[in-house]
Amino acid sequence: MEIKIGKSARVCAACETEFAHGQQLASRVRQTEEGLVREDFCQACWTDEKAQQAYSSWFPVYHDPAVVNAEPPEAHSPLRQAFYESVESAERVDLAKAYLAAQLLRRQKVFRLIKESDEADGETKIALYTDKHEDRLIEVHDPNLSFDELEEGRNALLQRLAELEAPEDEPACSGEDGDGASNGAHDAVDLSDGEVTQGGENPETGDGEQNHAREAV
Repeated sequence: MEIKIGKSARVCAACETEFAHGQQLASRVRQTEEGLVREDFCQACWTDEKAQQAYSSWFPVYHDPAVVNAEPPEAHSPLRQAFYESVESAERVDLAKAYLAAQLLRRQKVFRLIKESDEADGETKIALYTDKHEDRLIEVHDPNLSFDELEEGRNALLQRLAELEAPEDEPACSGEDGDGASNGAHDAVDLSDGEVTQGGENPETGDGEQNHAREAV
């Protein structure tokens, strides 16, 4: 399944009227020959028929990029930065980092889950999120990550957060006993070994091959 990741359009897909900052929209993901694509509409152009033709639909608020870019730095947290650095990578450790970061950003109500589904081959789960700061549609892959891969991704995410949080003139502390920025990273990624369980066998419990407990992430 190919998904074209993108932010909301600046104009309505039907009447081409420009959106205003803070305007309530109606958005959908629709199946085309090229894959899934996003379309955004003003409320006046949204109809039940458009909703019925959608793979998924939701009602976001439009954020003018000029206004968003003027937001304080707090809107661009290290966790969000680490997520966007990893989400489009094909490396499994980066996919694990993006998966875990997305779960945390959803918990913080920065990301909103729009739809979650399995690929036809049953090997890859895809989740679609929106980012409230940019109203961007985001595709997050979970290719049946193992417990060990998730743990590797967790450690890599912790290290990257430590690097992002460290002052520019100070090196980031590594290891779980480090001080300073690494402690802040551990606070952001509170994922204990026993809680992160995935498809595959948990080395500590020896549970079956298809343990998909992801809610504890």
